[in-house]
Amino acid sequence: MDVEEWFHVPDHPAGADPRLWAGLPPRLPTALAATLDLLASWRVRATFFVLGWAATRHRTAVRRIAEEGHEVACHGNLHRRVFELSPEAFRREAREGRQALEDVCGRRVRGFRAPMWSMGAAPWPYEVLAEEGFTYSSSRLAVPFLGGARAGPPGPVAGVLEVPALRAPWRWVALPMGGTVLLRRLPLRFLEAARDAALRRGVPAVYWFHPWELDSSGPRLTLDPVRRFARFSWLPNLPERLHRLIGPGDRRLETWIAQNWVKKPA
Repeated sequence: MDVEEWFHVPDHPAGADPRLWAGLPPRLPTALAATLDLLASWRVRATFFVLGWAATRHRTAVRRIAEEGHEVACHGNLHRRVFELSPEAFRREAREGRQALEDVCGRRVRGFRAPMWSMGAAPWPYEVLAEEGFTYSSSRLAVPFLGGARAGPPGPVAGVLEVPALRAPWRWVALPMGGTVLLRRLPLRFLEAARDAALRRGVPAVYWFHPWELDSSGPRLTLDPVRRFARFSWLPNLPERLHRLIGPGDRRLETWIAQNWVKKPA
């Protein structure tokens, strides 16, 4: 889970300027509660990559993640893309984000995920993470239109273990099978085949989503048609897809969907 607010999109005016964030309606506590309730109904544990900014402002909601047995990891502090930062600016982002999480949850934070898969191809961000005490990252997707850096097999980079997100080859491109609109829309047999192929190679099938994707009544950013389609299409399909791919059988899923998606988003 990438734990951020609905407006945290770096190339959108609302997400690019932290000075505006206090004036936007918060939805993270509501969305995060829905996410935690859903995982509890499946008896599934997850890793939550949390923004330091979010932990500082929603301490009780973020503390619940740790209290329910999930791992708390770092998503940076202000959702800044790594390839736009200098090494020292990135160090501050990682350090301040982790410190905020450790102050709230009282646990050592060892994992990191770059906002918007922005780690880039150079090794220096991993060197910074290693120096700051992080032991693993899940920051690569290797899909050209979603960050693009080469993924490669899971393994250490500058001493930090990198666990890429799930993708699968299709013709001449790779597709993000573990999240986005494809997870919500592709036929289930394709998603299962991508998962099973990764597992046969010994590669973890890393799925991801954001709590706002489960918030049926939350606000929506004004985006261009392509990005609006990719971000908001078929959101009601997400819980069932995740349930079938990672969650044990549980009839409570039907109740959860009925309670949370009575009014479907446009």
